[in-house]
Amino acid sequence: MLRQVTHCPSYSLVLTRRCANRCGYCGFPISGPDSPPPLRVVRCHLRQAAQLGATQVELIAGEGIANDSAIVETVCHYGFDSYQSYLTEILQMIEATDRRSHLFSLLNIGPLSLAELRMMRPYMCAMRMMLESADPSLQFRDAHIGSPSKAPVRRLEAILACGRAGVPLTTGIIVGIGDGRESRLKAFDIIARAHQRYGHIQAVRVQMFHPIAGTPMGNRPAVGDDEFVETVALARRHFGPTMAIQVSADEHPHLIGPLLDAGVSDLGDIPVRRKSDRKVSPDSLVALAEAEARRRGLRFARRFPVLPTHCDARWYPGGFPTRIPLARTLMAKHV
Repeated sequence: MLRQVTHCPSYSLVLTRRCANRCGYCGFPISGPDSPPPLRVVRCHLRQAAQLGATQVELIAGEGIANDSAIVETVCHYGFDSYQSYLTEILQMIEATDRRSHLFSLLNIGPLSLAELRMMRPYMCAMRMMLESADPSLQFRDAHIGSPSKAPVRRLEAILACGRAGVPLTTGIIVGIGDGRESRLKAFDIIARAHQRYGHIQAVRVQMFHPIAGTPMGNRPAVGDDEFVETVALARRHFGPTMAIQVSADEHPHLIGPLLDAGVSDLGDIPVRRKSDRKVSPDSLVALAEAEARRRGLRFARRFPVLPTHCDARWYPGGFPTRIPLARTLMAKHV
C-alpha cells in the first residue's frame, strides 16, 4: 500500500506561446503572448510566486523556437546572444531567489539537445516533457500532423538526452488523442527502458486529453473517467510500487479518490493562483486531496520539483542539496 501521496505548490510562468508544432489538441499557439518577457517582468513573477507560497516555478514555452527569428530578435534586444542564454539567466534568477525563499525551477519547453541541457543543468532542478504517445501513425492524423518534435523516435531521443545529462524528468502519455491500450502499453515500455538506462525518470504522468474550442480536435470527446482511471491502474501495474505515478489533481478534483485507489502517488502541481477555467480554488483542492489521502491512510506531503526519489546530491546540481533544509523550513510556514 502507498504510504505517501505528494503534490507541489506551483506557479506557472508562460514565457511564450510561439511554437513550431501544431498539435491538433493544443490551443497554445493560437492565444496569448508571443514574445518572451523582459527580465524585470520575470522578477515580478518570482516575487509573486514566493509571496503566494509556491515551491516550484514552472517555466513554460512552445517547442522548437530557439532559432525562430522573432524569438532571436527579442532576446538579442534584451542583451542575450541566444534563447538558451536567456533561459539560463532566468534559471539562475530562480536559483538566486531560492537562497532567500523556497523557489525551485521546472522547465517545460520541449526537447533540448544534450549541449543545451548541459548548459542549463547547473541551475535547473528538473524537466517535464511528455512522450505523449508511442503511436507513429499520429504524425499523419490530427493529433500530431505538422508537429515534427512529437514523433515517438524524436521524443525518445530527447528523453534519453535528459538521462545522459542527469536531469530528473517527468514524462508520460496523453490519453485520448487517438491512442489505444496497446499503444499506451508500448509507451510505458519505452519509458521503462529509458529509466533502466539512466534512472532519471522521476515520475510517469498520465494526462487526459481535453478538447479545446478552435483546435482541429475541439469537437472530439474526451475519454471517460473509467477509462482514464483504468489507464492509471495500468501504469501502476506496469511500473510496480516504486515509480511515482502522477496525475493533475487540478484537472480531476472529482476523481482524486478513485485515482488514489488506482495507484496514483503524486497529484502533480497544485497552482497557487486560481485558474479561470477551474471550478475549485487551490485551497479547496488541497483540502480535498488531503482528506482523500487521509481517508486511505496516506500521508499528504508537499514536495520539490524533484521528487523524493531524486532529492539527493546526485540529482540536485550545484549547491541545491545544502539549500533543501532551509527551503523545507520556509515551506512549513505555508502549510
